[in-house]
Amino acid sequence: MDLSNNTIERICKIFGHLDALEKRGVDFVSSKELAGEIGATEYTIRKDISLLGGPGYTRKGYEVKSFKKELGEKFLLTKRRKACIVGLGRLGTALLDYENFQEDGFEIVAGFDCSVNKIERIRTSIDVFAVSRLEEIVEARDIELGIVAVPAESAQEVVDLLTKAGVKGILNFSPVKVNIPTHIVHLDMDFTNALRFIAARFIMKKT
Repeated sequence: MDLSNNTIERICKIFGHLDALEKRGVDFVSSKELAGEIGATEYTIRKDISLLGGPGYTRKGYEVKSFKKELGEKFLLTKRRKACIVGLGRLGTALLDYENFQEDGFEIVAGFDCSVNKIERIRTSIDVFAVSRLEEIVEARDIELGIVAVPAESAQEVVDLLTKAGVKGILNFSPVKVNIPTHIVHLDMDFTNALRFIAARFIMKKT
């Protein structure tokens, strides 16, 4: 199934919202509510679901539990994924103990940093290692995902290490674009541009 990145992003947001609704004991959800929650139109939501051969729309809406189960199975969204974090500064350390990762099926099994002193000072239940051991640990622990939280000047080197180690996906928090092989799925998280977008949208809403 060849879906656009935008469609996949919407599907993941729908899954997340269905998960939250299920935990609250909600049985049905309308396409209007889904559209409002993820910032899309009802037409787009129904089109995405139709492409997936998803559940039919009833008078009550979509049945939350079965719809979530169907999306989870088609995209393996309920499969637990092992991940590591490279760069244990303030951001990396905060991500290391972010409890929602575990609750949502992502298990952080290792952290890496180039500073031995920093590694010795960190207090966490997650095993932390020197970057020099990255390839060894990624292979030994079957780590699929790498989260990059290093300064811009080190980002490409870290990405190259993760690529060589065999990860399947990279989430880049470093404030720089990096070259990543096409067979590896990656996403750049640029906080500054995200804030610029919010500020720009705020201005547009005022005019």
